[in-house]
Amino acid sequence: MDKAQEDFSREPVPQEKTLSGVHIALVIIGGTIGIPVYLMSANLGGSLGLAQAGPAFLLGCLVLACLGALTSLSGSRSHLSTYMLVAFAFGRSGAKLVNFIIALSLLGWYAVTMNVFAQAMDSMVQDLSGYRVQHAWYIVIGSLMMCGVSIAGFQGIDKLALMLVPIMLVFLLYAALLATETKALSDMLSAQQPALSFSQAVSAVIGSYIVGVVIQPDYSRFARNDRHAMWAVFFALGISFPIVMLLSAVPGVATGEQDLVKIMIMLGIGVPAFILLLLGSWSSNVLSLYSSSLSVATIFTRVHLWKIILIIGFLGTLLAFLNAQTYLVDFLLLLGIAIPPVAGIYAIEVLLFRRGHCDVRQLDEEPPFNRAAFFAWGAAILFGWLSQNQVLSLVSVSAIDSLAVACALYTMLKLPKRFLATLEY
Repeated sequence: MDKAQEDFSREPVPQEKTLSGVHIALVIIGGTIGIPVYLMSANLGGSLGLAQAGPAFLLGCLVLACLGALTSLSGSRSHLSTYMLVAFAFGRSGAKLVNFIIALSLLGWYAVTMNVFAQAMDSMVQDLSGYRVQHAWYIVIGSLMMCGVSIAGFQGIDKLALMLVPIMLVFLLYAALLATETKALSDMLSAQQPALSFSQAVSAVIGSYIVGVVIQPDYSRFARNDRHAMWAVFFALGISFPIVMLLSAVPGVATGEQDLVKIMIMLGIGVPAFILLLLGSWSSNVLSLYSSSLSVATIFTRVHLWKIILIIGFLGTLLAFLNAQTYLVDFLLLLGIAIPPVAGIYAIEVLLFRRGHCDVRQLDEEPPFNRAAFFAWGAAILFGWLSQNQVLSLVSVSAIDSLAVACALYTMLKLPKRFLATLEY
């Protein structure tokens, strides 16, 4: 198979194919703008008021940026996708199980987001034109758009981000400025009856993109060097993301409505609302499809990536038709505890124990299963579940709790073995 046509899904990205941090940052920013962020930001803003919601957005995003820096560094040093790095951490056979679970999570969120997108489009088109288009058409057309970009690989996603991100940011800023004309900024700073604590808001922000942190190597492997990868993720998650959240929250706080698209229609900017909904869903959900396909490509190594993308897209569309969110969300939230520890384990393995050197030509010489990785992963999932159910916790964020336990336990299990190997050498 041609490595470039397969988007280097199973090989390191060659240096001549790498890009500047600007491209990486825009792709990440595109993934942070979408319906889930609109809804969550408006909810947190209305619950806390902007004076508390703003710092909560900033703190949560800074945590994401720091975690994303570690996973991005793993990708930029090895130039490998998340799922190839998982193979070095969990073993060549063990990685297939882990990658399947990651792919399942991304596929599920793809279907849920697609269904929410179709419902929002249906409602908005009716409000704007009075006509109703069958719900299924939005799902089909949306999936075709996302499959088309994903088949073009990272280059296609990069071009999409370069085109869409500036437009979306302008529309968000425009909506926020119009909203401030309906209510004084001083009246939006505090909530009359706060429904959430500050720590709960920070937890929600972190949870909104923690799976995105895990798959950062899918983008950072294309970074020109470590410096480009690091500043790209810090800018995208530490600076841009809290601004996106704040801009999304302002209209909701001003109007008392949590649906940003409905708010924009109320403000008389229905066409920009339509464009923002379409572009936001396109730029964010395409990453779920792309990364899910990269994950499956490490399991079915003889199948072309474009075929995998079409199959994943078809399955995601089918799940969306079945109203997947009614029975998938609880399962996906459980996976939200199970997946973050994977990032901690592969980051420790790649950055600490391998110093960024992961030679795919020697992957066949790796053990089929890394028992230390699976033990640390299982213990981390259990601790994350206990944290989610408020039985035992470190920082009151279950995803971070499970990730921290995985990092600490895996390091403790591997260090003695590495030390003994050094002595023997």
